[in-house]
Amino acid sequence: MKSKIIFIFVFYIFLIGFVSASYCVTAEVADISPSSIEVGEEFTIGIQIENCGTEDPGLIYFELLNPPIDISIKEPLIIDISGLNYANSERFITYHIKVDEHASPGTYVIKTTLSYKNSVRNYNISFDVIGEKAELGIASLKTNPILPKEGDTVELTMRVENTGDGTAKSIEVYMDHPFQGLKQSFIGALNSDEDGPAVLTFVVEDYGEFEFPVIISYYDDFGKKEIETKINLDVLKKESNIGTILIVILIILVFGFGIYYFVKTKRAKDRTIHQLLQGENLNREELKELSKKSLKKFPKETQKERLERVKKERRKEEFKREILAKYKK
Repeated sequence: MKSKIIFIFVFYIFLIGFVSASYCVTAEVADISPSSIEVGEEFTIGIQIENCGTEDPGLIYFELLNPPIDISIKEPLIIDISGLNYANSERFITYHIKVDEHASPGTYVIKTTLSYKNSVRNYNISFDVIGEKAELGIASLKTNPILPKEGDTVELTMRVENTGDGTAKSIEVYMDHPFQGLKQSFIGALNSDEDGPAVLTFVVEDYGEFEFPVIISYYDDFGKKEIETKINLDVLKKESNIGTILIVILIILVFGFGIYYFVKTKRAKDRTIHQLLQGENLNREELKELSKKSLKKFPKETQKERLERVKKERRKEEFKREILAKYKK
């Protein structure tokens, strides 16, 4: 019994000595700078390695396992660490990393391992990459001709505007119309507050009011995006030739009536001038003769009545001469 107690005591002392002489190494992310990482930027990750045991762990390896393809790392993926031969000793390592220009925003995770002696510890290093969103929309719409008719070739121009903070890349505009012609147009890239034209040319083979679905696709820092919208197009009915023929006939009738009226008026004018010329050739002797004839015609006429009648005849004569003078002009 006494020998058993001594054995247990010795084993306990041996166990305490083994534990106190244990090997322990830890790794911890000490710093990520800058804290806000954008697409295309460089940053650093600081890793602190610490001997948390009482013995020299020997050669230590810290390794990055299969890092994301959207980042590039300047340092080797495996770093040998030495010098941690006493308790609480530390070592600081740094990785310089760059995010690719075409990387997508989001949370990235890098798996790592820390190995020493016969031990392996696994860690994850995570960081966030932020990006800027692009916002596209149709700013204006124009057609040439402005009022297209059935059978016309129409050039439709949509100006696409980026109202977001990020850059929109590989912009493509697709309009689903039933006519013969282009349905797709490429713009390229638009920065924030920029706009660009998407031009589609097609033949409108029918008339009426049409509504076409439009899809605008593009890429920004968050990947591929699509916007669906609709546009309206009014096409007038093609004019027939009957209206043109009627207008031509009307013009011919008006022109013919004008000629007829001119000829008729000229003939009447010529007759009037001829009659007045006959009246202009009468001299005073002939007027006296007419007065005598009028006396025979009006034997009972008083002197006063005769004077009134002569005045009227003189006024008629003056009126004829005025008319004759106007026609001569």
